[in-house]
Amino acid sequence: MNMRKILVAILLFVSFYSKGISQEVPPKPEPLPANQFVFPEYKTVTLSNGLKVFLIKDDEQPTIMINLLVKGGTVLDGKKSGLMDYMSSMLTKGAGKRTALEIAQTLDGIGASVGAGIRGEYMEVTGYSLKKHFNTMFDIFADVVLAPTFPSDEFDKLMDQYIASIKQRKSSSQTIASDMVKAAVYGQDHPFAQFMTDESLKSIKIGDLKDSYKKTFFPNNATLSVTGDFDEKEIINILEQKFKNWKQGTPPNLEPPAPKSMKRGVYFIPRPGSKQSSVVISQLTIPRNHPDYYVLDLTGSVMGGSFGAKLFRTLREKYSFTYTPFAYHTSSKYINRFACGAEVKNEKTDSSITIIMEQLQSLQSPDGLTKEDLDRIKSYKIGSYLMSFESSGYISDLIQGADFYGVPMDQIKNYPQIIQNITTLDISKVAAKYLTNEKSYIAVVGLPSLRDSLKKFGPIYEYTLDIKPVEEEKASKKASGISKEQVIDNFAKAIGGKDAIKNVKALKIEGSLILSAQGQSFNGNVMQVFEFPDKVHTLTKTPFFSTEVWIDKTKNKGWTKAQDSTIELTGDQLAEAEESTKFELFDLINILDDPKYKVDVKGEKEGMIMLKVVDPKENQQIYYFNKTTGLLDKIETTQSTPQGPMDISIEFKEYEDFKGIKLPLKQITTTPMFSTTVDANYWINPDLSGESFQPK
Repeated sequence: MNMRKILVAILLFVSFYSKGISQEVPPKPEPLPANQFVFPEYKTVTLSNGLKVFLIKDDEQPTIMINLLVKGGTVLDGKKSGLMDYMSSMLTKGAGKRTALEIAQTLDGIGASVGAGIRGEYMEVTGYSLKKHFNTMFDIFADVVLAPTFPSDEFDKLMDQYIASIKQRKSSSQTIASDMVKAAVYGQDHPFAQFMTDESLKSIKIGDLKDSYKKTFFPNNATLSVTGDFDEKEIINILEQKFKNWKQGTPPNLEPPAPKSMKRGVYFIPRPGSKQSSVVISQLTIPRNHPDYYVLDLTGSVMGGSFGAKLFRTLREKYSFTYTPFAYHTSSKYINRFACGAEVKNEKTDSSITIIMEQLQSLQSPDGLTKEDLDRIKSYKIGSYLMSFESSGYISDLIQGADFYGVPMDQIKNYPQIIQNITTLDISKVAAKYLTNEKSYIAVVGLPSLRDSLKKFGPIYEYTLDIKPVEEEKASKKASGISKEQVIDNFAKAIGGKDAIKNVKALKIEGSLILSAQGQSFNGNVMQVFEFPDKVHTLTKTPFFSTEVWIDKTKNKGWTKAQDSTIELTGDQLAEAEESTKFELFDLINILDDPKYKVDVKGEKEGMIMLKVVDPKENQQIYYFNKTTGLLDKIETTQSTPQGPMDISIEFKEYEDFKGIKLPLKQITTTPMFSTTVDANYWINPDLSGESFQPK
C-alpha cells in the first residue's frame, strides 16, 4: 500500500486536532519585590538509616509534596545509552503488590500523583497529594522507591514508546545539531555526549534495570524533601517507619572522565529538504561550584535569554534571520558548556554564524555591553528567580540541588544580590576566558548545498543524522559487498519475480486503520485501487475526517475530496498526486531504469542491506532490505511540511502470498506527530468494471 497520499490527510487532521485540544496557559503572577523577599525557612534532619531529609513548611494550601533525589544519571549508562532513563521510567510501572494500572487507578481516585524520571546526573521520585490523602499516596511512593517490580509487559510497552521518541529526536534539526556539538565538545565517547539510539535501546534488558536500581537506590546516596502542610514530628515518624529497613550501600562514582574534544571546526550534517538550517555554537566551561559559574549563567541570558538579549536584537529584530535565537549555560556538577544558536533561513546560515561569532567577540570588551542593557537582563533574571517561588516545588529543587552540587546555601539564598553585583567588566573577563573563537565548536544541520559556504569558519567534518562520520557510512557500504542491482533483483525474486509482477494489471487493497495521536487512538479504514500504470483511486476514512483521491493520467486529470468538497488538481498538486499512481513495492523493481533517481547501496546494518534513493527534488529515502529473505522491511524518508521536513518510518510486516505475489499484511507508519497501523488485504487483477477513476 502506498501510504504517502494517506499521510498528507492524516497530517492535516493531527495539526488541527492538536490545536483543538491545546489549552491556554494562564499568565504567571507578578514576582515579589526583591526587597520583600526572604528565603523560606527549612529544617534538615537525618533518619536512622542515613537518609538526609529537608522539611519545608508551607501551610497556605492543604497539600504535601515529597521528592526523593537519587544520585546517578547518564554517566552510569556505560555503552547502553538510555539505561538510567529507562530504569527510572520503569519505577512506577509496578511496585510492591500493585500493577501499573492499580497504581494509576488508586492515585486518580484521590487526585494524587507519583512520578519518576531522570534529570541529568540524578533521578527523582516525586509524590503529590492533598494532606488528607497523604498516607495513601505515600504508601505507593514508598513501594516505588523500595520495591519496584520491573514487569516484563510494561518493559515492552515502554520500549515501544522510547523507539517512537528516538524517531521524534531525528525529526528535529535543532536536537540533531545539539547532539552533534556535544559530541564535538566532550568527545564522541564521553557520557555527556551520548544519546539513546535504536541499537543502545535494544541492548537494554530487564536485568540491566534491576542491576542499576540495586547500584543506586541507597539512603546514603539520596536526599528527601517534604514540602507543604504537615506536622513535623508526625512526618518524621512516618518516614522512619517506612524506610527503617532501607539499607545503606556503596554509592557509585558519578564523576565523568575528562572531555576529549574533537578537532575544532564545523561539524556539518546535510539534511535534504530542510526549510531552515540549525546552528549551534558551543564551548567547554567550568564545574557548577566554580566562582565564574554565575557570571557565565548571566552571560547566557545576555546573549539569548530574553527579547532584549544580543541575538534577539541582531538575528531577529535587525536582520530577520530567525524567530527564536537561544543561548544558555548548562548546570552539571563536574563540567559544563556554553551554547548559543538559532534555526535560520538556509540562505542566511553563514551570515548568521558570522553575527553570532561577532556578538560573542563583542562581549570580550567592557564596551561590548552597556550598563543599561546589563541592568535590564539582571532585572529579568532576578524577577524570574523570585517569581519561581510561587511554586513550593521550586524551593525543594533549590535546596536539594545545592546539596547535590556542593553549592553553599548562602549562594542560593543570596542569588539576587550575586546577580545584581555582576558588572560588564565581569562579563568581558569570562567571555575572553571561555567564549573565544579558538574555543568554539560549530554544528550545522541543513541543506547539502550549504557545505561550501561554511568553509570560512574552519575545517568541515561531515556527519550523518545518526551523528556518525560519513567515512563510517562509506565503510559500511564497502562491507556490505553487494551491488544495487543485486539488492533489487533479490527483492524482485522474493516477492514473486519480475514476470509475475508484469502480469499484475490491477490491484485492490482494503484495510483497517488505527491512528494514534496525542495519546489517543482512532479507528478507520483505507482503500486503494490501482489500474496500472495510469489510474488510482484512494479513500481514507476515520470518525473525524475523510479524504478521497482520483488520478487518471490518460486524461492528465486528478481530483481530491475532503469531507464534502471536491477540488480538481492542477499544476504541482497534480504532479505530486500522480506519484500516488505508483504502487511502491512494484515501482521499486524498476527504479534503476529511471534516470531521474539516484540509487546507491548505503551499507549494511543489523542484517539489513540499506539502499539510498534520491529523487529529482533531492529528497532522500533509505530502503531496508532483509539480507536473508530479500524482502523490504522498512523505509525511512522525509516528508516536506509547512513546518519543515518530517521524518517518516514505514515498516512492512507479515508478508503473505496472493496469487504468487508476496505482499505485507501489516504496515506501521511512525512520524513525530502520529503513528498509523494498517492491516491490509489484497486482490490481484480484480474486476474493475464498476470502478471509476474520477468523481461520480
